[in-house]
Amino acid sequence: MLLRLTDAVEVGFGTEDFSLFLHSVVRMHTPETVVELGTALGMSAFWIALALKMNQKGHLWAVDNFELFETKKSLVEETVVRLREADIISLETSTAEEYYSRISRLFELDQYLTFVRSQIALNEIGHFNNYPFAGKAIDLLFSDFEHGGLSIMALLGHFLPWMSPSSSIFIHSASTSWPSYLLLEQLVSQVNAGKTPQLLQDFCSVDLSEFVRRRRIVLVHLTECKDRNQNSAAWLKIEPVDVLPYPQSRMRGMSQKVVRRTGDG
Repeated sequence: MLLRLTDAVEVGFGTEDFSLFLHSVVRMHTPETVVELGTALGMSAFWIALALKMNQKGHLWAVDNFELFETKKSLVEETVVRLREADIISLETSTAEEYYSRISRLFELDQYLTFVRSQIALNEIGHFNNYPFAGKAIDLLFSDFEHGGLSIMALLGHFLPWMSPSSSIFIHSASTSWPSYLLLEQLVSQVNAGKTPQLLQDFCSVDLSEFVRRRRIVLVHLTECKDRNQNSAAWLKIEPVDVLPYPQSRMRGMSQKVVRRTGDG
């Protein structure tokens, strides 16, 4: 049913396939706290939440200003018609509130998914301090609204202190934007060398030196062989500095005492 809904909804956002990837990562890593910035018509949010439901643990906070439902009314109304014609769901109105809530109820996701209406302001230090996920250790962050160089630095400045010792940050479309690709390559290289780039520190309200000392970042550029602008995602896989793979799982050739330890390296 969700595959059918995705086929009916996804037009021009470039996440119809990547949503399945996120679904698989959530199923594999069983995160407890997930945050999405930029939701649009919610396909990635619904796929993530469905994985959380199947895991029977975790919660997703999906943040968006809902402006799409006003600025692109014709697109939304066409989507509502396709959903009805596909015999998936019939919506009485094309408002964001009804759209998100009705689909969430259709898949029984309310326990695992909360939509947060807010205008994201990356340039404001402490902007996310009053969000419902503030203070929680974030296991997976998916950013799908801005991917320019300064936006990436601001995003990481806000969220790196909040990320779990073993966690993932996905930035949609960053890997196939040449300036953003080069920035991420340079940034990750410096962090993994034990250095804190000054621009990154300027966007952060806490000292990042401890994070840099105890973590490493594995950067993976996920690209799609498709002729469109939204055809990639940068995956920043954050891990403790260690000799073991993360998230930790059963490890052959090592004692159970080592495998089951809970320290972060």
